[in-house]
Amino acid sequence: MAEQVWSVDQEAVWAATQEVYHGFLAADRPRIDANLHPDGTFWDSEEAEMICGRAELDAARDRRPGSGDAPTVVALDAVDPVVDVWGDTALARHWLTVRFAGDALPPESVRVTAVWRRQGGRWLAVHNHEDVRSSPRRPAGQS
Repeated sequence: MAEQVWSVDQEAVWAATQEVYHGFLAADRPRIDANLHPDGTFWDSEEAEMICGRAELDAARDRRPGSGDAPTVVALDAVDPVVDVWGDTALARHWLTVRFAGDALPPESVRVTAVWRRQGGRWLAVHNHEDVRSSPRRPAGQS
């Protein structure tokens, strides 16, 4: 398989995606929020309803179990990205494997689709959709 060659914009969108995950692992909301549009919409894997805007996102975050009340996420592995850019709009899709501390839970496989907009020279996520799969993803090349 040929190595993927990306544009500067595709690289920037993927870097912003990775920055969100690094911020999550560091429990650094400002780091995450720096990459999210304040009026963005989000289908979060832990929420039944769509999250609209920063206030609803913060409320959803505050509903999550506190430290010690839920399994600890120790790694987020984002792989197989597909990023398309049209002017100031980008669409990014990838798989995310969520790994937990200990052996209590198996890793979660999550399909992620995000819409990004360039604003003021920065890429911001304006919509994100997470879909936790009940079965793990198939290795590349398997049907």
